Amino acid sequence: MNRLVIQKPDNKKEVITDCFEKHFKHYGFKKTSVNDVSSELKMSKKTIYNFFSTKEEIFYYVVSRVARKIGQDMEKNLEDCRTSEEKLIKLMSMIFTQSKEWLKNNDAFEFKYKYELAALAFKESQGELTKKVLQEGITSGEFKISNVDITMCFIKGIISESMRLLSANPKLNIESETVKSIFKLIK
Repeated sequence: MNRLVIQKPDNKKEVITDCFEKHFKHYGFKKTSVNDVSSELKMSKKTIYNFFSTKEEIFYYVVSRVARKIGQDMEKNLEDCRTSEEKLIKLMSMIFTQSKEWLKNNDAFEFKYKYELAALAFKESQGELTKKVLQEGITSGEFKISNVDITMCFIKGIISESMRLLSANPKLNIESETVKSIFKLIK
């Protein structure tokens, strides 16, 4: 019998999250129920709701965790770049590659259904990394930016709109135009 064993109280949130992630991937957001997860975990719904207010909050937490992991992987992949410009180009390429992969697999994880929550989670994760690359570029003199926070707002807008267009048409090739637009802003 496959039974999840919860060893530490502080580990419960991650155990709950793991189970929901498995259910979201297998059944989708709409068909995943708190009842099913609580039964599988042999814990009450009240215990689950001690950690999360809603199923949407659980979904956001799951997607945020995935986004953080992807962000860490992206940061490691940037280590071989010599300049901030190279890092930014490679980062944009990775963001588009990852987004296209999500869109390709949208039936299982219902990316389009919960696009706003998923997009927010990825914006936070990838936004931190993009801001770090911009800061490095300012320090090295590669980028001519007077206000990083305002520039990040513009970059997030450009990327968000590109992703919206990409979600409407996954075959659209807008990566190079997006990168050109971002470089016009920072050079």
